[in-house]
Amino acid sequence: MEILRDTQDAVRILTIANERIHNAFGAGMAQTLLDELDEADRDPAIRVVVVTGAGSAAFSTGHDLREIESGAYLETDLGEAPFLRPLSMDKPVIAAVNGHCYAAAFILALSCDIRVASENAQFGSPGARLGMLPEGGQLSRLPTLLPRAAALEMMITAAPLTAQDACRLGFVSQVVPRGQALAAGLALAHKIAANAPAVITAIKKGVQASDPTDYDAALEYEFREARRLEQRADAKEGVRAFFEKRAPLFTGQ
Repeated sequence: MEILRDTQDAVRILTIANERIHNAFGAGMAQTLLDELDEADRDPAIRVVVVTGAGSAAFSTGHDLREIESGAYLETDLGEAPFLRPLSMDKPVIAAVNGHCYAAAFILALSCDIRVASENAQFGSPGARLGMLPEGGQLSRLPTLLPRAAALEMMITAAPLTAQDACRLGFVSQVVPRGQALAAGLALAHKIAANAPAVITAIKKGVQASDPTDYDAALEYEFREARRLEQRADAKEGVRAFFEKRAPLFTGQ
């Protein structure tokens, strides 16, 4: 399991590679992703970054749930920083979503500037089904990228959003045949890379500056509430039920 790096002209390609468990983020992978994004943003030869998943079945299903169950993912003190990093980068980041995109990987896709998807892609915010709060900007950023009612429905039902619905609602810019998400992302990246990089950065920052939402306050709320809720019995039941492949029995405790 690793984050693979490739470069095509001025485009950096980062591939989440852990196909055995649907490209979930295992030990060290989140830190590597953060390091790779930092390096790409510093490199003057790189103008656009494309993030994708290995294979054609999954972009990523987020954190390895076994690490969440054990608490190991919290020991790094990274939090959701690797998945939020595209937001603070000067360079545009494209998510080429080639299958299932859930949880922390969904946060990563939310944080990217543009999303393209294969026809088999699904976007999921499963927190409510696991007894956990959707975080990493989902409560604040998702309602700016989807109609508010659609964003709310997605989070409180924990039902996945299909690629076709995501495109219809404007969350992704295009849907392509299975296996073609990376090619579509690269075609878009090369178009962007041909333009003036300083102007591209200014456009990205200008669009962000025009957003009135106080994301720092929202992230603070999410972090505080998520840590509180994940200690409750319902969170432990939600993860246990997932591994046991049964419906959870929530008690409100």
